[in-house]
Amino acid sequence: MQHEQGFNSYGEIRQWLQENLGIEISYKNVHDLVHSRMKAKPKVARPYSVSHNQEQCENFKKNSLRT
Repeated sequence: MQHEQGFNSYGEIRQWLQENLGIEISYKNVHDLVHSRMKAKPKVARPYSVSHNQEQCENFKKNSLRT
């Protein structure tokens, strides 16, 4: 979880555990361990909308009132 590349899903974490450590663990247990006990989550960027316009976002940030 501390590596820069990270995991994209709990399924990838589960697969890594099987391949590298020989540990077979259910999806639910992986989720509980990572999410609840480690307070971590897979590193997945949220997708942009089809209509997303980066230039409009930057203009909004520059011109909006800051409180």
